[in-house]
Formats: sequence, structure tokens, C-alpha cells
Amino acid sequence: MDRETTVVLDNKALNNDHRMLVVEAPRLSNMARPGQFAELSTNGATLLRKPISISMADREKGTLAFVFRMIGKGTEYLGTLEPSSKLDIIGPLGNGFDTDCGSALLVGGGVGTPPLLYLAKQLKTEGKKVSVVLGARDKGDLLLLDEFEKLGIEPVCATDNGSAGVKGTVVTALEEKAPLDGGTKLFACGPWPMLKALSAFSESKGLELEVLLEAYMGCGMGVCVGCVVPTTEGMKRVCKEGPAFNAKEILWSKIR
Repeated sequence: MDRETTVVLDNKALNNDHRMLVVEAPRLSNMARPGQFAELSTNGATLLRKPISISMADREKGTLAFVFRMIGKGTEYLGTLEPSSKLDIIGPLGNGFDTDCGSALLVGGGVGTPPLLYLAKQLKTEGKKVSVVLGARDKGDLLLLDEFEKLGIEPVCATDNGSAGVKGTVVTALEEKAPLDGGTKLFACGPWPMLKALSAFSESKGLELEVLLEAYMGCGMGVCVGCVVPTTEGMKRVCKEGPAFNAKEILWSKIR
């Protein structure tokens, strides 16, 4: 973990609700691993910093990218930052994904998609075969399709209304379109109901599943204990022991 005053390089709209913020952060980008997050200053717009997953880290360029949904004063402030603006960041925080696998299938739902982009890049760098399934309510809510394509990955899509790809959930897409075999490891990030359904699916298929959990984080460093989840080993903090967990650890029946 470190703290760095970064410089905003780009801040662009992905759709009506989401933006991608790219900052120059040579120290943090060199330390970041897929699945980790950072605490971004809102310059007083909110009492606490905003914890946001790292969407991409480029060590050669010394940059970090964050994708966030514009909701609330904190993200609204971040959405106004212009190139050359300064942004104070603490990170990288949390435990990221374990990329030890043969082949990988990444499953993202809505704003859970961005952290999987950096994971896809890392897995490809390691020479792993990577497939991606993305889900959303509507075609316009699907994120970063072009960025995955730049990595040579053509995502399989699922939308609730059938406006893009398979009509249904990501589980529907996995059953109908995704290449699965016994050596494939699933990685997922998205809404809790999606992750719960994926946990049941992976267990029925005998596949390993690692999930990146989203939870309300007060401090982001394990002090406030505001982001605990029930696990087979007791309550664990998403920000400290996670955000990445083996799905079998989570007591899904105790989560609403």
C-alpha cells in the first residue's frame, strides 16, 4: 500500500452513467494486481474516500484506470476531473485474484465488469486461454466490450431484455454459449444475486470459482469492520481478507 498524488490523463464517458478515469501513477501501477482496489480522494465532496476497483494498470506507461458509475457526490466529483488535475490516491488495497489456473472464464455483471479487464490482461500475459461472459440489463449497460476486444477476446453477452447477445442471465449464457471443461477456472464480479447463482452453477459443474465481492467500505483498510461477510471461517472483511474469495468460502445462504 502506498499513497500517491496522481495526475489525471483522461476522464471519458463510457455511457450515460459510467466513466473511465485514467491517471498517471507510476508507483501504484507498479504495485497493483488484478482484483485490488484504491481509495480515491473526493476533495471534501464526501466525508470518506471512494473505494474503486482498479480496471487496468499499465506498468510501462505508469498509469492506472478506474471505471465508476456516476451516483452520489463522490463519484460526481470524480467525474468532473479534467486532464492535468491532481488526485490523491491510496492503494493498492485488498487481496487480488489468484491467477494460478489452466484456462479461465471471466464473468462480469454491470459495474462488476471493469476489474475483470485487468485480470484478462494479466492472464493473457501469462499465456492462459481466456474467455469472457458479460451481463447487463440492456445493451447500453454493457461495459468495456471494445477494451476486451483489444486484448483479442470477443465477449459472450447476456442481457435481461435480449437487446444484445443471449436473452437472460450470465448463467444462461454460460449454459448456452461458454466453452467449459474440467480445467477451467471461473472468475466473477457483479451483483450478489449473480454471484450466488454462479456459485451454485460452478458447484454443479465441479468448477472452481473465485469471486470479487463488492461491499460498503468505510475505511477500506480493515479498521472500521463495516464490510464483513459470513464465511466458513467466520466473518471476514471484504477490504482486508478480500475482495477476492473462493466462492466455497462464502455462506451464501446467510446473505440476502
